[in-house]
Order: sequence, then structure tokens, then C-alpha cells
Amino acid sequence: MVPRIATKPKARVRHFLPTACRIIKEMFYETIDDITADAGIRVRGSSLEDLICKAVLATFNEITDIERVRVKDHHTVEVEASMPFLIADLINKILILHESKGFVASECEVLKLEKDRVVVRLGGERFDPRRHTSKLVIKAATYHRLRVEKEGRNYLAEIIFDI
Repeated sequence: MVPRIATKPKARVRHFLPTACRIIKEMFYETIDDITADAGIRVRGSSLEDLICKAVLATFNEITDIERVRVKDHHTVEVEASMPFLIADLINKILILHESKGFVASECEVLKLEKDRVVVRLGGERFDPRRHTSKLVIKAATYHRLRVEKEGRNYLAEIIFDI
């Protein structure tokens, strides 16, 4: 699945999954397979905003097949932390949203990114077992092997999940 990106003023980046011609995870993230009893993702982005949204969408795609997730509802999530903990803390906050409200997202937009703070808007719907396949049950994003690095002009993140 290739998230389409529409840039907006003030460094706003929006990722969404088009309703046609979707190519799943190999295009925007890869799984980390050299760990036992846990799972992980490796994400690359052209900017920190791009990286953050791809990490969020990759997390949801590990939970369910996000190409089947319709945008019926929106949630705004805010986190304060320094990098690389900001991404793990954001993922943990969206996992709480998923567990408490059954929400799964297929859209992500970074509304604000500051040195130690991010605000994202997620578009999606309540998990429906009749339409959404259940994949991993992710308990949390851990700080173990957590990486956010600049590689040339791009960024790389590696996040390990407790499952």
C-alpha cells in the first residue's frame, strides 16, 4: 500500500490510502524478523512528518489489513517527548485508542511537529471483525532497539513491539 502524500502549508503532511490500486506493506515499511517473541517494523520517510505517519500506518497494518479500513471517523492524538521516544510514545497512545475504542486508521496527517511534541490526526473507523482481519495483538511499542536516524536526505525508524 502506498500512502499518497499531499503537502500542506506549515509542514503538514497527510498520508492516506487511495481506494484504488493499493500495494501493501513492502512499499512503505518492512517487518523486522530477527527478534524472537516480539515483532518490529522498519520505516523510511522523506521527512520526519512522513516517517511518523508511515510508522503509525505500519502499526495499524500489523493489527489489521488497513486497505479495508474506511474513513468514517477522526481522532487527534498529541504526544510530548524527545526523539526517538516521541514515535514510540505516539504509537503507544494510538494503541490505547485502538484498545479503548476499537479504532483502526488508514489515514494519518501530522498537524504539528515541534522539537518535543507532535499532533496527528487519524482517519479510520471502529474495527469490524466481519470486514477487518485480525493480525497481531500489539501490547506496546518498546524502547528496545528504538531508532530514529537521518540517512542522507531521508529518515529511518525501527520500532520493536511487545506482542
